[in-house]
Amino acid sequence: MGAVLFVVAWALVAAIPCQDRGLQAHLTVPRNFPWAGPVMTLYERILDESKKKERKHSCGLLKEIHQIELSTRQLMEITDAAEFPLAEEKDVEVQEAAQELVQVCESLKDGLDPLERQVREMFHRIVRTRTEMLDYLSRLRNTG
Repeated sequence: MGAVLFVVAWALVAAIPCQDRGLQAHLTVPRNFPWAGPVMTLYERILDESKKKERKHSCGLLKEIHQIELSTRQLMEITDAAEFPLAEEKDVEVQEAAQELVQVCESLKDGLDPLERQVREMFHRIVRTRTEMLDYLSRLRNTG
């Protein structure tokens, strides 16, 4: 269970930006578990994806976050070189880039809201199970 929780937490850290995320954590799963092979394959694929050149200085592996970075850079390049008030041609270009950024942000929100609920629900289940186990163990000690 510890290895599975580690991989899940590690995958979330890889996908969602955070400061100094340190993806170089080493994972070993005993080969006698039937699920060891698929978990290690998933772990290696995520690690390989993080090492790709275009992802090197990216803040997260989530597709939408990467797209937000690209759209933001494009919008900054357009506005950095522009003189205000904007010419009509530049104004249209800025509006299109801003609209693209809005669409990516909306798709991110739509996609992550269900994931956020599922992660929160799973966290509460883990805490409840741990509490139940500790209560059970304390009752065993008190009766024994």
